[in-house]
Amino acid sequence: MLERHGVDQTRIFSKRNSLAETGGSGLFWFLLGLLGCHTSPLVAAPAKEAVTVLLPTEIQEIDPRFVGDAYSLKVSRLLFTSLIQIDPFSLEALPELAEEVTTLDARRYRVRLRTGLRFSDGSPLDANDVMATFESAMDPELASRYRETYGRIQSMTAPDLQTVVFTLRESHATFLTDLELPILPRRYRHSRVIERRGHVVGSGAYRLCGQHSRTLTLCANPYWHRGRAQVARVRLMIVRDDNTRAMRLLAGAADLALNTIPPLLIPLFERDARFDVVSQKGVATTYIGVRTDSDSLRDRRVREAIAYAIDRQALIDAKFGGRATLADGFIPEGHWAYDATLPSYPYRPERARALIAEARRNGVNVGRIRLRTSADRMRLGIGRAVAAMLHQVGIEVDVWPSETATLLEDLRHGRFELAILALPEVFEPHVLSWFFASAHIPTETQVGANRWRYKNSALDRLFEQGVKQGDITKRRPIYQEVQRLLARDLPAIALWHEDNIAVVRTGQLSRYRVPRDGRLGTLALPAKP
Repeated sequence: MLERHGVDQTRIFSKRNSLAETGGSGLFWFLLGLLGCHTSPLVAAPAKEAVTVLLPTEIQEIDPRFVGDAYSLKVSRLLFTSLIQIDPFSLEALPELAEEVTTLDARRYRVRLRTGLRFSDGSPLDANDVMATFESAMDPELASRYRETYGRIQSMTAPDLQTVVFTLRESHATFLTDLELPILPRRYRHSRVIERRGHVVGSGAYRLCGQHSRTLTLCANPYWHRGRAQVARVRLMIVRDDNTRAMRLLAGAADLALNTIPPLLIPLFERDARFDVVSQKGVATTYIGVRTDSDSLRDRRVREAIAYAIDRQALIDAKFGGRATLADGFIPEGHWAYDATLPSYPYRPERARALIAEARRNGVNVGRIRLRTSADRMRLGIGRAVAAMLHQVGIEVDVWPSETATLLEDLRHGRFELAILALPEVFEPHVLSWFFASAHIPTETQVGANRWRYKNSALDRLFEQGVKQGDITKRRPIYQEVQRLLARDLPAIALWHEDNIAVVRTGQLSRYRVPRDGRLGTLALPAKP
Protein backbone atom coordinates (compact mmCIF):
# COMPACT_ATOMS: atom_id res chain seq x y z
CA MET A 1 0.00 0.00 0.00
CA LEU A 2 2.86 2.38 0.73
CA GLU A 3 6.16 2.64 -1.09
CA ARG A 4 8.89 0.79 0.74
CA HIS A 5 12.16 2.47 1.65
CA GLY A 6 15.25 1.06 3.31
CA VAL A 7 18.79 1.93 4.43
CA ASP A 8 21.70 -0.17 5.62
CA GLN A 9 21.57 0.17 9.41
CA THR A 10 17.91 1.01 9.94
CA ARG A 11 16.27 -1.28 7.45
CA ILE A 12 12.97 -2.52 8.93
CA PHE A 13 11.55 -4.51 6.04
CA SER A 14 12.43 -8.07 5.32
CA LYS A 15 11.84 -11.03 3.06
CA ARG A 16 8.84 -13.28 3.44
CA ASN A 17 9.18 -16.08 5.97
CA SER A 18 8.20 -19.33 4.29
CA LEU A 19 6.91 -20.85 7.53
CA ALA A 20 4.50 -17.94 8.03
CA GLU A 21 3.19 -18.36 4.48
CA THR A 22 2.41 -22.06 4.57
CA GLY A 23 -0.28 -22.27 7.23
CA GLY A 24 -3.52 -24.00 6.22
CA SER A 25 -6.63 -25.55 7.69
CA GLY A 26 -4.72 -28.72 8.59
CA LEU A 27 -2.63 -26.73 11.05
CA PHE A 28 -5.78 -25.85 12.98
CA TRP A 29 -6.52 -29.49 13.73
CA PHE A 30 -2.89 -29.99 14.67
CA LEU A 31 -3.22 -27.10 17.10
CA LEU A 32 -6.29 -28.64 18.68
CA GLY A 33 -4.22 -31.72 19.43
CA LEU A 34 -1.79 -29.58 21.39
CA LEU A 35 -4.30 -28.86 24.16
CA GLY A 36 -3.04 -31.81 26.11
CA CYS A 37 0.52 -31.83 24.76
CA HIS A 38 2.22 -28.79 26.26
CA THR A 39 5.57 -30.45 26.72
CA SER A 40 6.45 -30.83 23.04
CA PRO A 41 7.46 -27.43 21.69
CA LEU A 42 6.99 -26.83 18.00
CA VAL A 43 9.95 -24.47 17.78
CA ALA A 44 12.70 -23.55 20.16
CA ALA A 45 11.66 -20.82 22.58
CA PRO A 46 13.83 -17.71 22.49
CA ALA A 47 15.80 -16.51 25.46
CA LYS A 48 13.56 -14.47 27.76
CA GLU A 49 15.58 -11.28 27.69
CA ALA A 50 12.73 -9.69 25.72
CA VAL A 51 8.95 -9.83 25.58
CA THR A 52 7.99 -11.14 22.14
CA VAL A 53 4.89 -9.62 20.53
CA LEU A 54 3.36 -11.20 17.43
CA LEU A 55 2.27 -8.98 14.54
CA PRO A 56 0.34 -10.24 11.48
CA THR A 57 1.85 -8.05 8.79
CA GLU A 58 5.07 -6.33 7.74
CA ILE A 59 5.76 -2.84 9.01
CA GLN A 60 5.44 -0.63 5.96
CA GLU A 61 6.71 2.61 7.50
CA ILE A 62 7.85 4.00 10.87
CA ASP A 63 8.00 7.72 10.07
CA PRO A 64 4.84 9.12 11.73
CA ARG A 65 4.39 11.67 8.92
CA PHE A 66 3.87 8.85 6.41
CA VAL A 67 2.34 5.88 8.25
CA GLY A 68 -0.87 4.76 6.61
CA ASP A 69 -1.65 1.29 7.95
CA ALA A 70 -2.66 0.21 11.43
CA TYR A 71 0.40 -1.83 12.42
CA SER A 72 2.91 0.70 11.13
CA LEU A 73 1.13 3.28 13.27
CA LYS A 74 1.27 1.03 16.35
CA VAL A 75 5.04 0.56 16.00
CA SER A 76 5.68 4.19 15.08
CA ARG A 77 3.95 5.37 18.25
CA LEU A 78 6.32 3.27 20.36
CA LEU A 79 9.31 5.12 18.87
CA PHE A 80 7.89 8.63 18.64
CA THR A 81 5.73 10.74 20.96
CA SER A 82 3.45 13.71 20.34
CA LEU A 83 2.52 16.92 22.13
CA ILE A 84 -0.95 15.55 22.84
CA GLN A 85 -1.71 11.85 23.26
CA ILE A 86 -5.00 9.95 23.33
CA ASP A 87 -5.34 8.10 26.62
CA PRO A 88 -5.61 4.36 25.76
CA PHE A 89 -8.38 3.80 28.31
CA SER A 90 -10.42 7.01 28.67
CA LEU A 91 -9.84 8.06 25.01
CA GLU A 92 -9.33 11.64 26.19
CA ALA A 93 -6.79 13.93 24.53
CA LEU A 94 -4.20 14.67 27.24
CA PRO A 95 -0.88 16.57 27.31
CA GLU A 96 2.14 14.36 26.66
CA LEU A 97 5.31 16.17 25.54
CA ALA A 98 3.29 19.31 26.19
CA GLU A 99 2.95 20.39 29.80
CA GLU A 100 -0.09 22.45 28.87
CA VAL A 101 -1.94 23.72 25.82
CA THR A 102 -3.71 27.06 26.14
CA THR A 103 -6.32 28.38 23.71
CA LEU A 104 -5.49 32.06 23.30
CA ASP A 105 -8.39 32.75 20.94
CA ALA A 106 -10.32 30.97 18.17
CA ARG A 107 -7.21 30.78 15.95
CA ARG A 108 -4.24 30.76 18.33
CA TYR A 109 -2.90 28.03 20.62
CA ARG A 110 0.08 28.19 22.95
CA VAL A 111 1.93 24.97 23.72
CA ARG A 112 4.25 24.87 26.71
CA LEU A 113 6.68 21.93 26.64
CA ARG A 114 7.70 19.86 29.64
CA THR A 115 11.13 20.76 30.95
CA GLY A 116 14.12 18.52 30.34
CA LEU A 117 12.76 16.70 27.27
CA ARG A 118 15.30 14.67 25.31
CA PHE A 119 15.36 12.44 22.27
CA SER A 120 16.57 8.84 22.47
CA ASP A 121 20.15 9.89 21.65
CA GLY A 122 20.20 12.30 24.58
CA SER A 123 19.89 15.47 22.48
CA PRO A 124 17.43 18.12 23.77
CA LEU A 125 13.89 18.35 22.39
CA ASP A 126 12.72 21.94 22.20
CA ALA A 127 10.45 24.35 20.35
CA ASN A 128 12.64 24.28 17.23
CA ASP A 129 12.06 20.55 16.85
CA VAL A 130 8.31 21.05 17.25
CA MET A 131 8.19 23.72 14.54
CA ALA A 132 10.44 21.70 12.21
CA THR A 133 8.15 18.67 12.55
CA PHE A 134 5.00 20.59 11.62
CA GLU A 135 6.81 22.44 8.83
CA SER A 136 7.89 19.10 7.36
CA ALA A 137 4.32 17.77 7.55
CA MET A 138 3.23 20.75 5.42
CA ASP A 139 6.16 20.56 2.99
CA PRO A 140 4.91 19.75 -0.55
CA GLU A 141 8.29 18.23 -1.46
CA LEU A 142 8.15 15.70 1.39
CA ALA A 143 4.48 14.97 0.55
CA SER A 144 3.35 13.78 3.97
CA ARG A 145 0.00 12.01 3.82
CA TYR A 146 -1.15 14.52 6.49
CA ARG A 147 -0.15 17.62 4.56
CA GLU A 148 -3.76 18.79 4.11
CA THR A 149 -4.48 18.48 7.85
CA TYR A 150 -1.57 20.69 8.87
CA GLY A 151 -1.94 23.08 5.96
CA ARG A 152 -4.39 24.99 8.12
CA ILE A 153 -1.46 26.30 10.20
CA GLN A 154 -0.75 29.87 9.12
CA SER A 155 2.32 30.45 11.27
CA MET A 156 4.35 29.23 14.26
CA THR A 157 6.50 31.26 16.60
CA ALA A 158 8.74 30.29 19.51
CA PRO A 159 8.92 32.99 22.23
CA ASP A 160 11.42 30.69 23.96
CA LEU A 161 12.74 27.12 23.66
CA GLN A 162 9.88 25.77 25.78
CA THR A 163 7.01 27.47 23.99
CA VAL A 164 5.37 27.35 20.55
CA VAL A 165 2.43 29.52 19.48
CA PHE A 166 0.37 28.15 16.59
CA THR A 167 -1.79 30.51 14.52
CA LEU A 168 -4.38 28.91 12.25
CA ARG A 169 -5.79 30.32 9.02
CA GLU A 170 -9.29 29.99 10.49
CA SER A 171 -10.98 28.55 13.53
CA HIS A 172 -10.67 24.77 13.61
CA ALA A 173 -12.03 22.88 16.63
CA THR A 174 -10.11 19.65 15.94
CA PHE A 175 -6.69 21.28 16.22
CA LEU A 176 -6.08 19.97 19.75
CA THR A 177 -6.34 16.37 18.58
CA ASP A 178 -4.33 17.28 15.46
CA LEU A 179 -1.43 17.90 17.85
CA GLU A 180 -1.11 14.12 18.12
CA LEU A 181 1.55 14.28 15.38
CA PRO A 182 4.75 12.84 16.96
CA ILE A 183 7.68 15.22 17.26
CA LEU A 184 10.89 14.42 15.35
CA PRO A 185 14.39 15.87 15.68
CA ARG A 186 14.87 18.88 13.42
CA ARG A 187 17.51 16.85 11.49
CA TYR A 188 14.56 15.06 9.81
CA ARG A 189 13.06 18.31 8.54
CA HIS A 190 13.86 17.59 4.88
CA SER A 191 14.01 13.79 4.82
CA ARG A 192 12.20 10.64 5.85
CA VAL A 193 13.38 9.00 9.06
CA ILE A 194 14.65 5.85 7.33
CA GLU A 195 16.53 7.82 4.67
CA ARG A 196 19.00 9.01 7.30
CA ARG A 197 22.11 6.96 8.00
CA GLY A 198 22.63 5.79 11.55
CA HIS A 199 20.17 5.10 14.35
CA VAL A 200 16.52 6.16 14.28
CA VAL A 201 16.13 8.93 16.85
CA GLY A 202 12.76 9.49 18.50
CA SER A 203 11.14 10.59 21.73
CA GLY A 204 8.95 7.56 22.48
CA ALA A 205 9.15 4.92 25.18
CA TYR A 206 11.43 2.79 22.98
CA ARG A 207 14.26 3.06 20.50
CA LEU A 208 14.95 0.72 17.58
CA CYS A 209 17.95 -1.35 18.66
CA GLY A 210 17.97 -4.26 16.26
CA GLN A 211 16.41 -6.06 13.33
CA HIS A 212 16.79 -9.52 11.88
CA SER A 213 14.73 -11.11 9.16
CA ARG A 214 11.10 -10.44 10.15
CA THR A 215 11.85 -9.26 13.67
CA LEU A 216 12.32 -5.78 15.13
CA THR A 217 13.84 -5.33 18.57
CA LEU A 218 12.99 -2.28 20.64
CA CYS A 219 14.88 -1.23 23.77
CA ALA A 220 13.69 1.13 26.47
CA ASN A 221 14.57 4.74 25.74
CA PRO A 222 16.65 5.92 28.73
CA TYR A 223 15.57 9.50 28.07
CA TRP A 224 11.80 8.90 27.88
CA HIS A 225 10.06 11.69 29.77
CA ARG A 226 7.95 9.21 31.77
CA GLY A 227 10.97 7.27 32.99
CA ARG A 228 12.06 3.76 32.04
CA ALA A 229 9.47 1.68 30.17
CA GLN A 230 7.93 -1.10 32.27
CA VAL A 231 8.88 -3.73 29.67
CA ALA A 232 12.53 -2.97 28.98
CA ARG A 233 12.96 -4.93 25.75
CA VAL A 234 10.32 -5.79 23.14
CA ARG A 235 10.76 -8.14 20.20
CA LEU A 236 8.18 -7.54 17.44
CA MET A 237 7.89 -10.70 15.37
CA ILE A 238 5.99 -10.64 12.07
CA VAL A 239 4.10 -13.89 11.42
CA ARG A 240 1.54 -13.63 8.66
CA ASP A 241 -0.38 -16.86 9.19
CA ASP A 242 -3.03 -17.11 11.94
CA ASN A 243 -2.29 -20.74 12.82
CA THR A 244 1.46 -20.19 12.91
CA ARG A 245 1.03 -17.33 15.39
CA ALA A 246 -0.96 -19.64 17.67
CA MET A 247 1.72 -22.34 17.31
CA ARG A 248 4.46 -19.94 18.34
CA LEU A 249 2.56 -18.90 21.45
CA LEU A 250 1.87 -22.50 22.45
CA ALA A 251 5.51 -23.41 21.90
CA GLY A 252 6.74 -20.68 24.23
CA ALA A 253 8.22 -18.64 21.37
CA ALA A 254 6.07 -15.55 22.01
CA ASP A 255 4.48 -13.73 24.94
CA LEU A 256 1.72 -11.48 23.59
CA ALA A 257 -0.72 -11.41 20.70
CA LEU A 258 -3.05 -8.41 20.69
CA ASN A 259 -5.94 -8.81 18.23
CA THR A 260 -3.88 -11.23 16.12
CA ILE A 261 -5.28 -14.61 17.21
CA PRO A 262 -8.56 -15.46 15.44
CA PRO A 263 -11.51 -15.96 17.81
CA LEU A 264 -11.83 -19.56 16.58
CA LEU A 265 -8.44 -20.33 18.17
CA ILE A 266 -8.98 -18.43 21.44
CA PRO A 267 -10.34 -21.53 23.29
CA LEU A 268 -6.89 -23.11 22.89
CA PHE A 269 -5.51 -20.49 25.27
CA GLU A 270 -8.49 -20.13 27.60
CA ARG A 271 -8.02 -23.78 28.62
CA ASP A 272 -4.26 -23.45 29.06
CA ALA A 273 -3.03 -22.32 32.49
CA ARG A 274 0.08 -20.83 30.91
CA PHE A 275 -1.96 -18.06 29.31
CA ASP A 276 -4.40 -15.35 30.22
CA VAL A 277 -6.99 -14.23 27.69
CA VAL A 278 -8.00 -10.67 28.55
CA SER A 279 -10.22 -8.30 26.62
CA GLN A 280 -11.39 -4.71 26.55
CA LYS A 281 -14.23 -3.03 24.71
CA GLY A 282 -12.82 -1.70 21.45
CA VAL A 283 -13.41 1.52 19.56
CA ALA A 284 -13.06 0.25 15.99
CA THR A 285 -16.24 -0.19 13.96
CA THR A 286 -16.72 -2.96 11.42
CA TYR A 287 -19.15 -1.80 8.75
CA ILE A 288 -20.48 -2.39 5.26
CA GLY A 289 -19.82 0.51 2.91
CA VAL A 290 -22.47 1.01 0.23
CA ARG A 291 -21.94 2.57 -3.18
CA THR A 292 -24.97 4.87 -3.04
CA ASP A 293 -24.92 5.84 -6.73
CA SER A 294 -25.17 2.28 -8.06
CA ASP A 295 -28.40 1.29 -9.83
CA SER A 296 -29.12 -1.44 -7.29
CA LEU A 297 -28.38 0.57 -4.15
CA ARG A 298 -29.27 4.21 -4.82
CA ASP A 299 -32.76 3.62 -3.35
CA ARG A 300 -32.62 3.92 0.44
CA ARG A 301 -35.14 1.06 0.86
CA VAL A 302 -32.63 -1.41 -0.57
CA ARG A 303 -29.91 -0.21 1.84
CA GLU A 304 -32.36 -0.49 4.73
CA ALA A 305 -33.29 -4.01 3.60
CA ILE A 306 -29.62 -5.00 3.68
CA ALA A 307 -29.33 -3.68 7.24
CA TYR A 308 -32.37 -5.69 8.38
CA ALA A 309 -31.21 -8.84 6.55
CA ILE A 310 -27.93 -9.25 8.47
CA ASP A 311 -28.05 -11.21 11.71
CA ARG A 312 -25.25 -9.32 13.36
CA GLN A 313 -25.54 -11.04 16.74
CA ALA A 314 -25.29 -14.46 15.10
CA LEU A 315 -22.13 -13.34 13.32
CA ILE A 316 -20.67 -11.96 16.56
CA ASP A 317 -21.40 -15.24 18.36
CA ALA A 318 -20.11 -17.47 15.54
CA LYS A 319 -17.08 -15.47 14.39
CA PHE A 320 -15.97 -13.71 17.59
CA GLY A 321 -17.21 -15.96 20.37
CA GLY A 322 -19.44 -13.12 21.52
CA ARG A 323 -16.52 -10.71 21.92
CA ALA A 324 -17.98 -7.72 20.11
CA THR A 325 -20.72 -5.16 20.74
CA LEU A 326 -23.54 -4.38 18.33
CA ALA A 327 -23.06 -0.96 16.74
CA ASP A 328 -25.72 1.47 15.59
CA GLY A 329 -23.14 4.11 14.65
CA PHE A 330 -19.44 4.83 14.39
CA ILE A 331 -18.86 6.41 17.79
CA PRO A 332 -18.67 3.90 20.66
CA GLU A 333 -20.29 4.14 24.05
CA GLY A 334 -18.22 6.20 26.47
CA HIS A 335 -17.20 8.82 23.90
CA TRP A 336 -18.44 12.37 24.55
CA ALA A 337 -20.34 12.41 21.23
CA TYR A 338 -21.96 8.98 21.67
CA ASP A 339 -25.70 8.94 20.92
CA ALA A 340 -27.73 6.13 22.47
CA THR A 341 -30.89 7.13 20.55
CA LEU A 342 -29.77 6.28 17.01
CA PRO A 343 -32.11 4.24 14.78
CA SER A 344 -31.30 0.54 14.97
CA TYR A 345 -31.75 -2.26 12.45
CA PRO A 346 -32.31 -5.55 14.29
CA TYR A 347 -32.42 -8.80 12.37
CA ARG A 348 -35.80 -8.74 10.61
CA PRO A 349 -35.60 -10.74 7.37
CA GLU A 350 -39.35 -10.42 6.74
CA ARG A 351 -39.02 -6.62 6.83
CA ALA A 352 -36.05 -6.85 4.45
CA ARG A 353 -38.06 -8.93 1.95
CA ALA A 354 -40.92 -6.45 2.09
CA LEU A 355 -38.61 -3.50 1.42
CA ILE A 356 -36.97 -5.26 -1.54
CA ALA A 357 -40.38 -6.12 -3.00
CA GLU A 358 -41.54 -2.52 -2.57
CA ALA A 359 -38.42 -1.17 -4.22
CA ARG A 360 -38.83 -3.52 -7.19
CA ARG A 361 -42.50 -2.55 -7.61
CA ASN A 362 -41.28 1.03 -7.89
CA GLY A 363 -38.88 0.22 -10.71
CA VAL A 364 -35.64 -0.39 -8.81
CA ASN A 365 -33.53 -3.02 -10.55
CA VAL A 366 -31.84 -4.90 -7.73
CA GLY A 367 -29.35 -6.98 -9.71
CA ARG A 368 -26.37 -9.08 -8.63
CA ILE A 369 -24.18 -7.19 -6.21
CA ARG A 370 -20.40 -7.32 -5.72
CA LEU A 371 -19.38 -7.56 -2.08
CA ARG A 372 -15.69 -6.76 -1.62
CA THR A 373 -13.65 -8.03 1.32
CA SER A 374 -10.00 -8.39 2.21
CA ALA A 375 -8.31 -11.72 1.52
CA ASP A 376 -8.03 -12.39 5.25
CA ARG A 377 -9.76 -15.72 5.98
CA MET A 378 -11.78 -14.30 8.86
CA ARG A 379 -13.09 -11.32 6.84
CA LEU A 380 -13.75 -13.49 3.82
CA GLY A 381 -15.78 -15.86 6.00
CA ILE A 382 -17.85 -12.95 7.29
CA GLY A 383 -18.41 -11.80 3.70
CA ARG A 384 -19.68 -15.20 2.66
CA ALA A 385 -22.01 -15.37 5.65
CA VAL A 386 -23.41 -11.92 4.81
CA ALA A 387 -23.92 -13.02 1.18
CA ALA A 388 -25.89 -16.06 2.36
CA MET A 389 -28.10 -13.86 4.57
CA LEU A 390 -28.80 -11.46 1.70
CA HIS A 391 -29.64 -14.39 -0.57
CA GLN A 392 -32.36 -15.35 1.91
CA VAL A 393 -34.13 -12.02 1.34
CA GLY A 394 -33.79 -12.03 -2.45
CA ILE A 395 -30.48 -10.21 -3.03
CA GLU A 396 -27.86 -12.16 -4.97
CA VAL A 397 -24.28 -11.38 -4.00
CA ASP A 398 -20.87 -12.29 -5.42
CA VAL A 399 -18.05 -12.10 -2.86
CA TRP A 400 -14.77 -10.71 -4.27
CA PRO A 401 -11.75 -10.96 -1.92
CA SER A 402 -8.60 -8.94 -2.60
CA GLU A 403 -5.35 -8.00 -0.92
CA THR A 404 -5.73 -4.75 1.01
CA ALA A 405 -3.89 -2.48 -1.45
CA THR A 406 -5.95 -3.78 -4.40
CA LEU A 407 -9.17 -3.54 -2.42
CA LEU A 408 -8.65 0.10 -1.45
CA GLU A 409 -7.64 1.07 -4.98
CA ASP A 410 -10.75 -0.61 -6.41
CA LEU A 411 -12.96 1.12 -3.86
CA ARG A 412 -11.46 4.48 -4.79
CA HIS A 413 -12.36 3.84 -8.43
CA GLY A 414 -15.86 2.59 -7.58
CA ARG A 415 -15.33 -1.06 -8.53
CA PHE A 416 -17.76 -2.43 -5.94
CA GLU A 417 -21.34 -2.22 -4.65
CA LEU A 418 -20.75 -3.33 -1.04
CA ALA A 419 -17.52 -3.59 0.96
CA ILE A 420 -16.75 -4.90 4.45
CA LEU A 421 -14.25 -2.60 6.16
CA ALA A 422 -13.26 -1.33 9.60
CA LEU A 423 -13.02 2.28 10.80
CA PRO A 424 -10.28 2.09 13.44
CA GLU A 425 -10.56 4.84 16.03
CA VAL A 426 -12.92 7.81 16.06
CA PHE A 427 -11.36 9.90 18.83
CA GLU A 428 -12.33 13.14 17.06
CA PRO A 429 -15.84 12.84 15.54
CA HIS A 430 -15.01 15.27 12.75
CA VAL A 431 -12.96 12.47 11.18
CA LEU A 432 -16.33 11.23 9.90
CA SER A 433 -16.23 14.09 7.39
CA TRP A 434 -13.30 12.36 5.66
CA PHE A 435 -15.57 9.36 5.02
CA PHE A 436 -18.94 11.03 4.38
CA ALA A 437 -18.61 14.70 3.34
CA SER A 438 -19.32 15.49 -0.31
CA ALA A 439 -15.96 17.22 -0.62
CA HIS A 440 -14.17 13.94 0.10
CA ILE A 441 -15.56 11.79 -2.70
CA PRO A 442 -12.33 10.50 -4.29
CA THR A 443 -11.58 11.50 -7.88
CA GLU A 444 -8.41 11.85 -9.92
CA THR A 445 -7.94 15.32 -8.45
CA GLN A 446 -9.74 15.05 -5.09
CA VAL A 447 -8.68 12.99 -2.09
CA GLY A 448 -10.95 11.47 0.52
CA ALA A 449 -12.52 8.26 1.78
CA ASN A 450 -16.14 8.93 0.80
CA ARG A 451 -15.96 5.95 -1.53
CA TRP A 452 -19.73 5.59 -1.20
CA ARG A 453 -20.30 8.67 -3.40
CA TYR A 454 -22.71 9.89 -0.73
CA LYS A 455 -23.95 13.48 -0.99
CA ASN A 456 -25.98 15.23 1.66
CA SER A 457 -25.89 19.04 1.87
CA ALA A 458 -27.37 19.04 5.39
CA LEU A 459 -24.58 16.75 6.57
CA ASP A 460 -21.96 18.96 4.90
CA ARG A 461 -23.33 22.01 6.76
CA LEU A 462 -23.15 20.14 10.07
CA PHE A 463 -19.48 19.30 9.46
CA GLU A 464 -18.80 22.97 8.67
CA GLN A 465 -20.46 24.01 11.94
CA GLY A 466 -18.81 21.34 14.07
CA VAL A 467 -15.26 22.07 12.98
CA LYS A 468 -15.60 25.76 13.90
CA GLN A 469 -17.26 25.24 17.28
CA GLY A 470 -14.79 24.94 20.15
CA ASP A 471 -17.25 24.36 22.99
CA ILE A 472 -17.77 20.62 23.47
CA THR A 473 -21.28 21.12 24.85
CA LYS A 474 -22.20 22.79 21.56
CA ARG A 475 -20.29 20.31 19.42
CA ARG A 476 -22.04 17.31 20.94
CA PRO A 477 -25.51 17.91 19.41
CA ILE A 478 -23.93 18.71 16.04
CA TYR A 479 -22.12 15.39 15.79
CA GLN A 480 -25.06 13.49 17.23
CA GLU A 481 -27.15 14.87 14.37
CA VAL A 482 -24.38 13.78 11.98
CA GLN A 483 -24.76 10.25 13.33
CA ARG A 484 -28.55 10.34 13.00
CA LEU A 485 -28.34 11.37 9.33
CA LEU A 486 -25.87 8.57 8.62
CA ALA A 487 -28.03 6.03 10.45
CA ARG A 488 -31.06 7.19 8.44
CA ASP A 489 -29.48 7.28 4.96
CA LEU A 490 -27.14 4.29 5.44
CA PRO A 491 -24.24 5.11 3.11
CA ALA A 492 -22.50 2.69 5.45
CA ILE A 493 -24.09 0.10 7.73
CA ALA A 494 -22.41 -0.13 11.14
CA LEU A 495 -22.18 -3.76 12.28
CA TRP A 496 -20.23 -4.06 15.54
CA HIS A 497 -17.36 -2.83 17.70
CA GLU A 498 -14.92 -5.71 18.12
CA ASP A 499 -13.31 -6.23 21.52
CA ASN A 500 -9.56 -5.94 21.81
CA ILE A 501 -8.40 -9.43 22.79
CA ALA A 502 -4.97 -10.16 24.17
CA VAL A 503 -3.48 -13.62 24.60
CA VAL A 504 -0.81 -13.14 27.25
CA ARG A 505 1.78 -15.56 28.60
CA THR A 506 1.57 -15.44 32.38
CA GLY A 507 4.60 -14.19 34.25
CA GLN A 508 6.24 -11.02 33.05
CA LEU A 509 3.00 -9.82 31.45
CA SER A 510 0.57 -11.37 33.93
CA ARG A 511 -1.06 -7.99 34.68
CA TYR A 512 -0.96 -6.62 31.16
CA ARG A 513 -3.59 -3.93 30.55
CA VAL A 514 -5.48 -4.22 27.28
CA PRO A 515 -6.01 -0.74 25.76
CA ARG A 516 -9.29 0.36 24.21
CA ASP A 517 -7.41 1.91 21.28
CA GLY A 518 -5.80 -1.41 20.27
CA ARG A 519 -2.29 0.06 20.22
CA LEU A 520 0.83 -1.28 21.93
CA GLY A 521 1.68 1.66 24.18
CA THR A 522 0.57 -0.07 27.40
CA LEU A 523 3.69 -2.26 27.17
CA ALA A 524 5.59 0.74 28.47
CA LEU A 525 3.12 1.67 31.22
CA PRO A 526 3.23 0.26 34.76
CA ALA A 527 1.10 -2.85 35.26
CA LYS A 528 -2.22 -2.36 37.00
CA PRO A 529 -1.97 -3.19 40.73
